[in-house]
Amino acid sequence: MMRLGLIMGLRVLAGPGGAIEAGPEVRIVQQALTQGGFVLAKVVGGVPSGTVVTVADKVIPVAPDGYFVVGFDRAQGPKVWLKACQGAACTVRTLAIARRTYPRQNVTKIATQHIRPDPAQEARTKADSAATKAVRQAMRAQAADMPLTVPDGRFEKPVEGPRTGVFGSQRLYNGEERSWHNGVDWAAAVGTPVRAPADGVVRLARDTFMSGNLVMLDHGLGVSTVYAHLDRMDVRVGQSVRAGDVLGTVGTTGRSSGPHLHWGVFWGETPLDPLLWLAENDRH
Repeated sequence: MMRLGLIMGLRVLAGPGGAIEAGPEVRIVQQALTQGGFVLAKVVGGVPSGTVVTVADKVIPVAPDGYFVVGFDRAQGPKVWLKACQGAACTVRTLAIARRTYPRQNVTKIATQHIRPDPAQEARTKADSAATKAVRQAMRAQAADMPLTVPDGRFEKPVEGPRTGVFGSQRLYNGEERSWHNGVDWAAAVGTPVRAPADGVVRLARDTFMSGNLVMLDHGLGVSTVYAHLDRMDVRVGQSVRAGDVLGTVGTTGRSSGPHLHWGVFWGETPLDPLLWLAENDRH
């Protein structure tokens, strides 16, 4: 009969005869243990055959070099159990997730069509959403095939300017309540270059009804970034970019009240707080 042991704060399963069999060693590389946050971790020594990492019984993609990412949604519960197993031997880490409060923000001067779209515009919006979802699902399916391009868990800031929108805020447009904000906004002049915050591959470059000109980058392990309301897109689908490369320019296309960049970070289809992926002195 198996029994539980405790080594360095990690639960392990004891094997036959009572001998302790420690599961794979997991090292935390970067973490933000809060709603909208993430954990970047690594299975030490790479991933031998049969190693499985799960969170809430959901299998997490792990790269051959051992790196993996776990994201927490806007309303994530207070605890998450991260488990790494090699056969029957498992290590379990309990992650305490801090709760956040989110502001309400009323954005004015929005065109009526972007609040109450007509049937044709509604159909276009649904097609845009379906295309975006399909791209994210494809990235998720191949997440472990592309090494993470942000191995230290820190992006560079894609544009400079005053921050005008925050992650998680409940959005009102012209006083009418709509969905919550799944990224961060920075105001900047039309034509300001928007730069890749890390190496990546362009998976989407699309003129959408609500997000305007939209670019999406794949950074591996299911992590992607989006750049919305661009005036111009300077990249094409399938193109590899390096950190600092220009993706396009700031604009005010789609549902927008003025020139700005909407920047989003996603883990699979889960929006994360982009500011938590920046160095402290860039979070403004």
